[in-house]
Amino acid sequence: MDAPTGPSNRGQDEADLEPWLDGLSAVQGLLGHPAQNLAVTGLLGSAPACALAGLYREHGGRWLIVCPELADAEALCDDLDSWQVGKVHYLPELEILPFDRKSPTRDIQASIQAGLHALQAGEDGFFVTTIYGLRHKLMSAQTLEQARFELKSGQMVDTDEVGERLAGLGYRPAGVVEQPGDLAIRGGLIDIFSPAHSLPMRIELFGDEIESIRLFDPTDQRSRSELDKAVVLPASSLFVYHDTLLEALSRVESCTEVSEDDRTELIERLQDRLHFAGIEGLAPFFHKQVSLLEYFKAEDTVAFLAPDDLARRSEVLDEEVNRVRGDRIRRGDPVPGAAELVATSKELDSLLGDRRRIWLGDIVLAGNCPAPLGPPAKTRPLQVRTHGQERGKGDLGPLLQQIEQWEEAGTAVHIFCDNRGQADRLAELIEESGSMARPGLRVGTFHAGFVWEDAQIALLTDHEIFDRYRRATRKTRFKGSGKVADIGALKPGDHCVHVDHGIARFLGLRRITAEGIESECLLLEYAGGDRLYVPTDKLLLVERYEVPDDQSVKLHKLGGGSWERTRKRARKAILAVAQELLTLYASRELLPGLAFAPDNHYQAELENAFIHEETRDQTAAVEAVKHDMERARPMDRLVCGDVGFGKTEVAMRAAFKAVQNNRQVAVLCPTTILAEQHGETFSQRMREFPVTVEVLSRFRSPKQQKEVLKRASEGKVDILVGTHRLLSRDVKFSKLGLLVVDEEQRFGVRHKERLKEMRKQVDVLTLSATPIPRTLYLALMGARDLSIIATPPRDRLPIHTEVSGFSEELLAEAIRREMHRGGQVFFVHNRIETIDAMAALVNKVVPEARVLVAHGQMDENSLESIMKEFIVGEADVLVTTMIIESGLDMPNVNTILIDRADRLGLSQLHQLRGRVGRSRHQAYAFLMVPPDQTLTREARARLAAIQEFTDLGSGYHVAMRDLEIRGAGNILGESQSGQIAAIGFDLYCKMLEEEVRELKGEGLPRLQDVR
Repeated sequence: MDAPTGPSNRGQDEADLEPWLDGLSAVQGLLGHPAQNLAVTGLLGSAPACALAGLYREHGGRWLIVCPELADAEALCDDLDSWQVGKVHYLPELEILPFDRKSPTRDIQASIQAGLHALQAGEDGFFVTTIYGLRHKLMSAQTLEQARFELKSGQMVDTDEVGERLAGLGYRPAGVVEQPGDLAIRGGLIDIFSPAHSLPMRIELFGDEIESIRLFDPTDQRSRSELDKAVVLPASSLFVYHDTLLEALSRVESCTEVSEDDRTELIERLQDRLHFAGIEGLAPFFHKQVSLLEYFKAEDTVAFLAPDDLARRSEVLDEEVNRVRGDRIRRGDPVPGAAELVATSKELDSLLGDRRRIWLGDIVLAGNCPAPLGPPAKTRPLQVRTHGQERGKGDLGPLLQQIEQWEEAGTAVHIFCDNRGQADRLAELIEESGSMARPGLRVGTFHAGFVWEDAQIALLTDHEIFDRYRRATRKTRFKGSGKVADIGALKPGDHCVHVDHGIARFLGLRRITAEGIESECLLLEYAGGDRLYVPTDKLLLVERYEVPDDQSVKLHKLGGGSWERTRKRARKAILAVAQELLTLYASRELLPGLAFAPDNHYQAELENAFIHEETRDQTAAVEAVKHDMERARPMDRLVCGDVGFGKTEVAMRAAFKAVQNNRQVAVLCPTTILAEQHGETFSQRMREFPVTVEVLSRFRSPKQQKEVLKRASEGKVDILVGTHRLLSRDVKFSKLGLLVVDEEQRFGVRHKERLKEMRKQVDVLTLSATPIPRTLYLALMGARDLSIIATPPRDRLPIHTEVSGFSEELLAEAIRREMHRGGQVFFVHNRIETIDAMAALVNKVVPEARVLVAHGQMDENSLESIMKEFIVGEADVLVTTMIIESGLDMPNVNTILIDRADRLGLSQLHQLRGRVGRSRHQAYAFLMVPPDQTLTREARARLAAIQEFTDLGSGYHVAMRDLEIRGAGNILGESQSGQIAAIGFDLYCKMLEEEVRELKGEGLPRLQDVR
């Protein structure tokens, strides 16, 4: 939390919050006796965290805090972090069903192991979980102690034994260690990402002796600090070694609820000692599982938030445990008993015993909620008076008047802003208003404001003042890699092309010693079995070899003349293309355009108020766009970035720059729903500035559309967002300066012709996650300027993608898994004639789900109403058509089921998958195909590609694979496609860039031959 800023309280510092906590003596005084229970009622907004911070500051110790749901736990962690009175440990729930056939994410399992390790080490602080996290059993402290081990400098180790032991702890081999649970053993180097450390470790061996242990940054693989010893914790909730495996095999053999054949099948899988999906549900077979409570001492405090909600969620868990276990047994899956995996209420009651307990919430009634989650009848009550902050609409006048009244009554008022830029902007607005209000302005993350009348505290949040969306931070202590070099996409067996030696097969990474120096190399195999070692510092000489997958690949002979002749032919053909491109460059430079002025202070204020952390690529894209806009020729830039990677923010900054230059902006969207969302996003982002944003779509009546068009023609609309209606001849702008096109590939030929005309008159910024191959090709070749945003936002997870046959069982399991963690589901069924029948099927297989239907043939009012219902969480499943394909941002939707995925194109599948995975939780995409039909070769290739490219930022690679599947000849002409087949698409692009730069006199050297 930063020191305050703004027009008032400039001399205050962090200590100013301490009197607030000291003022909660009424709460603290009731904790005098260790066995005394307390129920605090009337706490709204972030007030529970305020009370807990005050109590912790007085008493210290260890506190287990149990919240009803994931969102509650994450919000509480943010709130407690902002008070900075004690360390906050987050032990997340597994986010899967009990006895699920899916595994929790490695990050979740690592966070749990790190939390248990902190408990074993005796650390104080807050340990936050959910009711599911409390009841889902974990490995015992004894098992954890047996599983963990230390590595020290000077210790003698056997790499084979270390590898085997790590495999038993759930570590998985990886080419590059980036995530918790990753492991790489290469000669004298062992890279491990242990949950005990926030960074991965690199262990260097001299023979069998550990010479050094260093933590390194997974983003650049560089060392950060050296350790004398490192702790290795399990990467999974399962510990597999000789004794535990024998125990598991014995337990499976005695599981008589299923047939002998089913038991034998599982025994054979377990004997392979591999961690397969869903094995965590079998943990009780391997070793004793215990409740999280068993890690806490008798003198520790347990706090329950919203006990009524806790009891409701606990009942739901009991129902799910029994139902899912019954389903698994009926399918012939041996599984442990329910009580072995999930703690019963009776167990919890016994474990809680006489511990000091606190219940907090808006309404807490003793005896109203069953034990052990609710307060018993003799619990001492404490009624406090708080009320939540009302969401504003950006009008500060009434709020500042209220703040003046509070301050006159002696109430301390502080406003917490998402970042320093937002705090500075708010200070300026308060100064300009002329108000006498002097609130303290701070940078901090509270999920909701509140006013505590008795304590004379008013804590407000800027995101509620301006009615902005706030996304909780995913609580993780681990720093993972966001982006890996493209060569990381190579897998052993893939084909690649070396600039000097031609097409080869990549065999993997190897460590070799030459002239006494050990180094890591790529191993390439050529015709006749010849091998070439390429040092990793020469990676620029190797490109992935990408051509249509129906072409056979012929390896070159190392040292032969064939490759040199091929490369010369390709370069001659490429030179002709480069000369054509140069002519195109020249014609573009001659087109007259508007040169926008450099940024003013309002531009800086808008950008500083961005509530998320900018990625490196995003910043580069913004700078490139601004540079184009300030040049006296029309901009034509494509920003290619994966779904949810921040392309819209780039567009908003460009739009704001145009408005600051007294120019209008048109934002063109492929669908009505996306136009509505962009209209809302642009309005919210620019609410604090005098910018007028309007939307033109079929959700507006003819009368409303006519009025908007009139105002646009008079220059009274700064930013007009709409569908292809914007391209109509009757749409007139007074001073159009910028056209933003979102997903241009979704528009028809006639619309593209109109766009082609407009490109000669105004600056054009195109956004796309998966540009059509020709668009991508023209951008790669330089006919259009290109910015690629390949770095994912912080804490984003890859989407788990599965292709499977359609089944009611899959449908029910996927929907219930998402509902189990409080999320929502998209079900894409792209046939309006049968969509209602499919919705009825969903209701049949998951009767407890609330289901809505949406498609493009609905009338405007009905469709708008249904989408709003779904967005605010009044339904669990939206059965819909492809109308959700583009741009929708619904962070609570983290599972998508796509029916007849074989009928959709590759970019369509990628776009649909991108509708989920926009939050900090693991997202799932299920691509369903008919189980009894043979798929076409093209359909198989598309589905294989979408499964392959699940990494963050893979939209560019999806577009490249689309080029492969369609065939370059269909896009670029046969002569050039022949050259691409000869040398590979990546090298073709690189050589073309060289020729263009040389013709332009930029003097960059060609790729040098290295012998």
